[in-house]
Amino acid sequence: MQKTCWLISIFTVFLFSCSKDKEIVEPYLGHDYANLEVGKYVVYDVDSFFYDDFDNSIDSSFFQIKEVVDSKFTDLEGDEAFKIIRYRKISDTTGWVLTDVWSSKLITTNFQKVEENVRLLKLIFPIRGNATWNGNALNNDGEMTYEYTAIDQSETIGGNVLSNVLTVLQFEEINLIEEKVFEEKYAKGLGMVYKRSLNRTRKSLSGHWLGFDVTMTLSSFGG
Repeated sequence: MQKTCWLISIFTVFLFSCSKDKEIVEPYLGHDYANLEVGKYVVYDVDSFFYDDFDNSIDSSFFQIKEVVDSKFTDLEGDEAFKIIRYRKISDTTGWVLTDVWSSKLITTNFQKVEENVRLLKLIFPIRGNATWNGNALNNDGEMTYEYTAIDQSETIGGNVLSNVLTVLQFEEINLIEEKVFEEKYAKGLGMVYKRSLNRTRKSLSGHWLGFDVTMTLSSFGG
């Protein structure tokens, strides 16, 4: 009887071990960088500078943008998508004013966002260092090579200490007469937390700049 019990115990352990060996571990893709969940919102501080080469003036302004994941819907491709409502506030004493209705969707291989009726391929999955892709692959604009330049970095953005930040360099060209930098950062569970759009040129080394420099920085979030 004791021998029989011992054999049963050994057999049970063997079956349990085999069962554990057959467990499938899903690979990490990085979908949590998109933060697409109804009710979530992010508020950004926006600093903008517009350069006029005619009189060498700089027009600067500060305001806030609030992006809210409003609701789900099924898009024309039959995929689950999300309506993104954007608001703007010019000072602490004014209210939020609706400015745009955008949309986003997250599928197995990528994260897409429609901004001003232009569909952009924001992220690709799985996330890997130095991976590159065409951010304009889903629209009619010219090819633009995006690249992951940092993954899971610790950063303080807008006073917020973030432990997992992903950096996407969309374009960079800096020389004596041209400065173009387009970059976005994403944090796990928050989505985009930083955006830089710098595009200014001048005709000569002594010429005045023409263009813009706009930075969006995470201020607060919730939902």
